[in-house]
Amino acid sequence: MLPFYLDFYKTIINNEIKLADISKKDKILHIGCGPIPATLILIVKKIGAQVTGIDKNVDFIKQANGLISNLKLASKMNIKHSEASRYSLDDFDLIIIAHGIQPYNETLRYIAKTMNIGTRVILRTNSSNTGEILEKDLFLKDIFQISKKVYQKKNGLLISLLLLKK
Repeated sequence: MLPFYLDFYKTIINNEIKLADISKKDKILHIGCGPIPATLILIVKKIGAQVTGIDKNVDFIKQANGLISNLKLASKMNIKHSEASRYSLDDFDLIIIAHGIQPYNETLRYIAKTMNIGTRVILRTNSSNTGEILEKDLFLKDIFQISKKVYQKKNGLLISLLLLKK
């Protein structure tokens, strides 16, 4: 299962590294890391950054911690149980928001309100078949500056948006 996940996310991560100019010095938070934190594994392997993943599902956290322990990546990865809308964002240069996080609008509004100036946010969300932002995400323009986007063509109707504090 792990090779499939890593292969699926490889192009996404490569595109997002370029999109947000991610470097080894960045402290990265991934909201909604799930039981197989492929995003974080690939970032650690590709650029060596220190990463933290959170998820609200306790079982996912146990599975993710077991996996990173088996992969001997625990020194670079920290996986925690938390609701995104209660987690402090103060220590992070980059926040990656998984596709399908819930509650969607509440989480995004919390991030926009509490993130530091200079923090970058990558949001993975659905797109039109031409890579455009869907109507359900138009509210993002009210709470963030949408800096750039990348259409993840290989991975279906998905875009990654680079969001900055307004």
